[in-house]
Amino acid sequence: MQSNMVKFGRHLQFYLESDETHGPRDDPYIVPYTDIKECIGKSQHHFTREWTGSLKQAILQYIFSPNSSKRIKTFWKRIFDDVFSSSACSQSFEEEHRGIHGDKAIELYVEVMDEARSRELFSFIKKLHSTAAMNCEALRKLVKKFDKGAVARGEEMLTASFLHELYSASFSNYPCLEGYIDALRDSLITSEGEDAEDEDSDNESYSIQQKISSSYRNDSTAVKRRAEELTWLKTMIASIPPMELSALVAHRGFHCPRDGTNRRPLENSLSAFEMAWCGGIKLCECDVALTKDEKLVLAHDEDFSRLALDPNAVCSKTKVQDLTMKEIMSLTFKSGSRPPLLLDVLRSAQAIGGDSKLVIEIKPGNQDACTALVRLFRHHPDLIDRCEAIMSFDAFTMHRLKSELEDMAVSLKTERFGSLSPQSKPSFDSKADAPLQLPQVLLLTVAKEPQKHYELWVDILNSSPIHSWLKHGNKSSLDGVYLQYQPVMLEPAGIRGLRHLSKQYKVGIWGEFRKDPDDYFTAMQLINECGVSYVNTDLPRSFRSSASDFKQHRMTVHRKEHIMQVYETSRLFG
Repeated sequence: MQSNMVKFGRHLQFYLESDETHGPRDDPYIVPYTDIKECIGKSQHHFTREWTGSLKQAILQYIFSPNSSKRIKTFWKRIFDDVFSSSACSQSFEEEHRGIHGDKAIELYVEVMDEARSRELFSFIKKLHSTAAMNCEALRKLVKKFDKGAVARGEEMLTASFLHELYSASFSNYPCLEGYIDALRDSLITSEGEDAEDEDSDNESYSIQQKISSSYRNDSTAVKRRAEELTWLKTMIASIPPMELSALVAHRGFHCPRDGTNRRPLENSLSAFEMAWCGGIKLCECDVALTKDEKLVLAHDEDFSRLALDPNAVCSKTKVQDLTMKEIMSLTFKSGSRPPLLLDVLRSAQAIGGDSKLVIEIKPGNQDACTALVRLFRHHPDLIDRCEAIMSFDAFTMHRLKSELEDMAVSLKTERFGSLSPQSKPSFDSKADAPLQLPQVLLLTVAKEPQKHYELWVDILNSSPIHSWLKHGNKSSLDGVYLQYQPVMLEPAGIRGLRHLSKQYKVGIWGEFRKDPDDYFTAMQLINECGVSYVNTDLPRSFRSSASDFKQHRMTVHRKEHIMQVYETSRLFG
């Protein structure tokens, strides 16, 4: 059974792995959570020594690290040194600059420095914040974990004697950094212009669309193939009953899994989603990444080398999180398009209307992407209902996201109906009562023994661990789980297991390309027999077979289940 504490351990491991693959950098100190946790139950003295040692390391890093780039002092020194040494400021030093407030100093920095320097400072303070937050949470959870069984072990509880040391440490005041981050973000947005993102997006989309249109006009074969694919999609979708259709999820849109562009659009492209929705599909799955300038862009891989027309270009091989949106827009994909902003895709779903929605996957350890997603919904509440679900392999991040979404719903309702007095309470306490239909928040799992200890895996024949993963103390639980396909799911025992789980939570099924079945029979059985809410599909040409064959298939399954019930009954009553 996995505990809530293990959720954080996995999240921390995801965070560390992301950092290791990020490239050369001065690695910050991160509390060795797993190593210290293993001291619990062995020796209180050993645990105390390791915990206090880590606390000192975190404090020293935050203030007195030999590497000055890790100190909060550097943040402010850089601002004042750069601002007041710049010619723009020295020539117009006004009275108002004397004794300037911190937020005004940040605004002035963005005003007088170039965008690259401002972005660099922004990345630095965000890294400092995430490191401080991670260390504070790790040390707090270690004390909580130790105290859980301290009395039974005959040991002294440490909350009273340890946590006051933690909360008085300088790095535990990391929430104040959030104010600096917000001030920098607001100043950068203002310097770009509030509509800069939309204008850049529109201009680039128009330019690309002109190129694509010109290319298609000169290639009648490509146009014919695309038309054939769309006709096939509409015909196939029209043959699927509405209830079952609402559970099908087009994986990365209507695309070619082999990265071809002759017949279908490229994965995670705006065309791939628009073609799916216009063809009759209701739900499309996508992957998002956060750019260096905090734009949510659609991307599955760490970089764009697989999809780029020139895979050896510098931007193609650079990690998405190290690119600005302007740099990404300079990329040319095999199809002539570019990776769209999540905002553009949601707006497209809204424009197409109906039940067009996204299922969004966030990579593990990417708490910043979750925060950016909530911020996007906060600024565009009319787009919230265009997101059906959000999922990740990172349980800790999903629980944080769930809480942030619910807080956002309360905040939006407060703003809509006026401020609440200190004595009054909101008229709702849960998502069901909120004025917004929030997305489902789901946990992704694997079906095979994990290669790494922090991965979540489950066998449908023993789904008991799922309940502890979805619960989070006394707070609300996640809405469900997205399971990897297993052949046993189509056998009587697997069907019963899935059916039982689907009565308690939202359940989705994902599969591996070329390894797991991707056809109508499998999808319909998972939906109708097992009761799952979502089934991922790449919509291969072989997806749909005749309804009579499916009917015969269901009869075979029912016969198998009946035989199994008869066998179990005879075994019980002899």
